[in-house]
Amino acid sequence: MARTVAAKTFMSRMNEGRGSWLADKQILAACEEFFKENGYTGVDRDVVFAGHTNFVSPLVASSELQTIATIVRPQIKYDMGFLGSLESILYDVIDNHDRATLMLATDSLSYFPIIQTEEIGVEIENLMDEGMLLLFVNGRGSHALFDEFEKLATPVQLPD
Repeated sequence: MARTVAAKTFMSRMNEGRGSWLADKQILAACEEFFKENGYTGVDRDVVFAGHTNFVSPLVASSELQTIATIVRPQIKYDMGFLGSLESILYDVIDNHDRATLMLATDSLSYFPIIQTEEIGVEIENLMDEGMLLLFVNGRGSHALFDEFEKLATPVQLPD
């Protein structure tokens, strides 16, 4: 039987002993590791996605089933301008590119601001409802990928 732990507990363990935020470069390295561990064969850097607004994804991963464009934001805080541009990028990616979606990669320290700040949580939930993925990394080889906002509060299955 699979072991599970509360999402808040899992994220607290991911953040245990950490005092500083990861830099973009560290998050990109963690994302690349995540993609390789999860069977994505095509990993490219600085890929342009054309649309209403051209967007350069610092890291794009492909599999037979999908293409994931990554956007990196180490610290998620109350920044409605960023969240608005994220929405525009998401729609450009999913509307103009077959089997593509957007993944927001962030430091795992962003978990609590996302779930505790209503305005941020609502915006992230809306983006995830439209297909955005949310990846939390801690720079120590741990990650948590969410495809639905509700799962941020449900038990996380631990690996065997």
